[in-house]
Amino acid sequence: MKQKTAIICLSRVNGGMELASVKLARLLSTDVEVEFIARDNSYIVNKKEHFDGYKIKVHEVSFSSNLSLKLIKSVREILIEREIKNIIFLGASEMKSLYFATLGLNINFIIRQGSKKTTSKKDIFHKLFYSNVNYFVGNCEYMKQNIIDILPVPKDAKVKRVYSSLRLDKNVSYKKFDGKINLVHVGRVHPGKGQFDAIKACDILYKNGFNFNLKFLGDIQDKNYYETMNKYLETLEYKSNIEFIGYTSEVKKYLQESDVFIFPSLGEGMSNAIIESLGFGLIPIIYNDTSSPEFKELGFHIHLTDKNTIEELGKIVLEVAKNLEIEKNKAKENHKKALEVFALEREQKEYLELLI
Repeated sequence: MKQKTAIICLSRVNGGMELASVKLARLLSTDVEVEFIARDNSYIVNKKEHFDGYKIKVHEVSFSSNLSLKLIKSVREILIEREIKNIIFLGASEMKSLYFATLGLNINFIIRQGSKKTTSKKDIFHKLFYSNVNYFVGNCEYMKQNIIDILPVPKDAKVKRVYSSLRLDKNVSYKKFDGKINLVHVGRVHPGKGQFDAIKACDILYKNGFNFNLKFLGDIQDKNYYETMNKYLETLEYKSNIEFIGYTSEVKKYLQESDVFIFPSLGEGMSNAIIESLGFGLIPIIYNDTSSPEFKELGFHIHLTDKNTIEELGKIVLEVAKNLEIEKNKAKENHKKALEVFALEREQKEYLELLI
């Protein structure tokens, strides 16, 4: 029997890391006693249904800076009072506080990393803050190597790769080929997530006379970025083909109504959005960066750019549109493979092996 485990995610926003932390807590709670430590007034705690039906105790902590005596004291008290022996931390900014919060407690400390880091943390101070970590987990091979390159991995610590999993439908309804190309993007509206690039890439569809629409699903988290795109849309003759849905609980419905998943985002780990699109048999068109080549290596039918430019993205979009029926038939095989590669049982088993 594995000992009590705390999942820690101290971010306030709604993004892939936050959703991954909730999913991991749910996944492990069927076999382990799981407690969740989250920040007050965060997306994780405000969305009450995250933990409905799961035996997960949620603790809220309040702090104003990443190195905070209040945070250190709060987390340390929870760990001691609840007799927690394993920690899985999704994040990075609060690592300093978590080092002091766990000091001397003999905690099995696991860090799960899902987004690319570019600045080396191998200085003397970060070596101290990461010195009590037992396992570093990347959610793909790229992230595993990024951890080795950037973070100060202690001599006795181990670096693992655990692919993310998703609860994918075994039976899906594929959109029938009707001559129209429906594109969808899933992700928070924020610079770097690729919404602007996707809009510009669709110019080639309009110029070549294709009937199309493009829908964006996800929280509008950067209002300035959103307003800049709206102003740009006002200059386009195809502005009526573009729609921002915002946050929706009906992602499944929109994916089943789509043909193409367009995701020109940089710096992603093994993106849940991409995995979900594969699970619905969509045709993914993705920037060739970080983990995206791994999807191709795993045998999925996807399209990757070479130079990650809007021009090249547009060319691929056009080629897919010209051969949409053939592309859709090829992409249907993505669904079956995704059920195998991203199975919940596989991720659960691999994390359980790291717990004490």
